[in-house]
Amino acid sequence: MLDSKRFYSKLGNMYPPSAMNSILLPKPGVKMIRFTGGSYDVPSLPSAEVKTIYEEATPQAWAEMLQYGGTAGMPALQKELSTFMAGHKIKADPAKEIIVTTGSQEAIDLVSRVFIDKGDNILLGAPTYLQALSCFRTQYPKFVDIPIDADGMNTQVLEEKLKKLKAQGKSAKLLYVIPSFQNPDSSLMTMERRKAVLELAEKYDFIIFEDNPYGYISFEGPMPTPLAGMDKSGRVMYTSTFSKMVSPGMRIGWITANPEFTGHMIEAKNNISICNDGLSQYAAAELFRRGDVERQIPKVTKVYRKKRDIMLEAMETSFPKKAKWETPKGGLFLWVKFPKNFSTDEVLKDAVANGVAFVPGSLFFSKPVHNYMRLNYSLPSEADIVTGIQTLGRLLK
Repeated sequence: MLDSKRFYSKLGNMYPPSAMNSILLPKPGVKMIRFTGGSYDVPSLPSAEVKTIYEEATPQAWAEMLQYGGTAGMPALQKELSTFMAGHKIKADPAKEIIVTTGSQEAIDLVSRVFIDKGDNILLGAPTYLQALSCFRTQYPKFVDIPIDADGMNTQVLEEKLKKLKAQGKSAKLLYVIPSFQNPDSSLMTMERRKAVLELAEKYDFIIFEDNPYGYISFEGPMPTPLAGMDKSGRVMYTSTFSKMVSPGMRIGWITANPEFTGHMIEAKNNISICNDGLSQYAAAELFRRGDVERQIPKVTKVYRKKRDIMLEAMETSFPKKAKWETPKGGLFLWVKFPKNFSTDEVLKDAVANGVAFVPGSLFFSKPVHNYMRLNYSLPSEADIVTGIQTLGRLLK
């Protein structure tokens, strides 16, 4: 029998089959209420709009869609993304400062490859997005955890950690941050802290990687100005995605940065994928051009606000008093805290056996913390939210 283990590279050994995935795999004939990923509300997907776009496409458009394209993206889409970001105070030259990516996950991978070396000090939230953690780990950095509270990343602790590094003759290279409705806790960084982050980046000479998949899903007024919209020195790289505001299946994301940075990332992307899917890029550009994106965001935000309220009401009546949470002002997730001696990893197995799945909080920390759970309200139906929360409530008591 083949001894598979001896063939894996050091990097390959970082991708063993996940025990968590095996628990969450669909079971034949078993209905599972999934409070897991950040999937889209199915009835809200712009299916009719995309169908119309393809039906109206000209032969020239079809040729462009089905041929190789530029590594940085389809020019029409780059232009639309530049216009869209300008509406949120981010200026980006479409030809030099925007790269279309396969979702924002590819942007995270590009930043990992181009900017992180073994042993680099990488600043990030505790908790933070689990797939960013996983991606960064492949470069063997040293994580410097910064606590997150209801107002986002604690910049006082951030400065303390930076001072400590400096006293040791060390420095941070990069800060990864999700300022607006961050994954997993949906916290919203205050404007005061946003300014502080930029000031600290200048003072201690590190770059910032701002991830903004959820900022457009705001339940209380417009999205706050991103760090990239306040950046004066080209230190901020900014990524966002179609996945939360329009469609995850189209796999459209983008990253914007200064031309020096994008030049290196384009070459790295060329090694990974050569170019993005032309079909999705064309449809995305048309959705922007026709105004469908601007209509879609408030439409789906209204749906998610209602689902959030239904989940909160169900939790109030079903969850035990030991469970604590904040009301999200946007985004797709509820972050639930339990006493320190409580493990949600143990609850998950019972929950799945009873037809409900969630993501345990341990996955969102560089050093696992077990007394949290993340609940998603965007995908399940309103009825399933109530049923699933009632089931979890029984198991948690």
